[in-house]
Amino acid sequence: MQTNQLRKGMWAVITGASSGIGESMARQMGAQGMNLLLVARRLDRLEALGAELKEQYQIEYQAIDADLSLAHEAKQVFERATAQGRVVQVLINNAGVGVYGPFQHYDVEQYLKMIQINVTALMELSYHFVGHMRTHGKVSYIGNVGSIASYLSVPYFSVYGATKHFVKEFSEALSYDLKKSNISVTLIAPGGTYSEFTERSGQILKASAHTNMMTSEAVAKIGLQGLFKRRRAIIPGWTNCVAVLFPRFFPAKWMLALNHWVMQRAVSYKKVSS
Repeated sequence: MQTNQLRKGMWAVITGASSGIGESMARQMGAQGMNLLLVARRLDRLEALGAELKEQYQIEYQAIDADLSLAHEAKQVFERATAQGRVVQVLINNAGVGVYGPFQHYDVEQYLKMIQINVTALMELSYHFVGHMRTHGKVSYIGNVGSIASYLSVPYFSVYGATKHFVKEFSEALSYDLKKSNISVTLIAPGGTYSEFTERSGQILKASAHTNMMTSEAVAKIGLQGLFKRRRAIIPGWTNCVAVLFPRFFPAKWMLALNHWVMQRAVSYKKVSS
């Protein structure tokens, strides 16, 4: 495993870096001396975060404003990240959206946008950066942020869960494909996390939800530790680790009913716009 000192000066791309897990990862990688390419729609937040980390840790950064719900925006992110011969050794595909509620509670355009961000952009960024990383030949890491919904079918989260199933299967197969290369691929699959995602997905937390919620800082720390150990998959939190084992022992129809019951106890929902 590389030490923090050896990672100092590496360039890392982090999508969805303006808040939540992405922001926490940026802060923790900046503290390790890594240079950051911060990607999100909200340029003002990225610039503020980058300037703060540059002053605190004497690192370099670039803010890349991008809307990954737009087709081919991922390629533009790649081109800006690798401009002028910059060598990128870490890619964190963290950007993701979701909506919680009955299937027809939302417009189909919101689901199409979700698939574009959670699936298509993640795959496309991985494709471009794998080629880049194989060309430069330095030890490299790709971290794809999924969810425990990658393992569990959750009613009212049908499309979101399906996109995270893709992230899991894609990440694990790509990890095997690249096992003899300079690139490792890690699935990071958190459970409930305190971040803007909760409100933006239309979830309203009930009292019981707070029992198993984790902070974005804790998720980022566990995720990055696994990433740099070249682990195939990381599930932060012991209760989440236990939860993803249940489908091995119970029929799918039981799991659907159980997951629906758990979510109803933990959250209610409100309709949100895209």
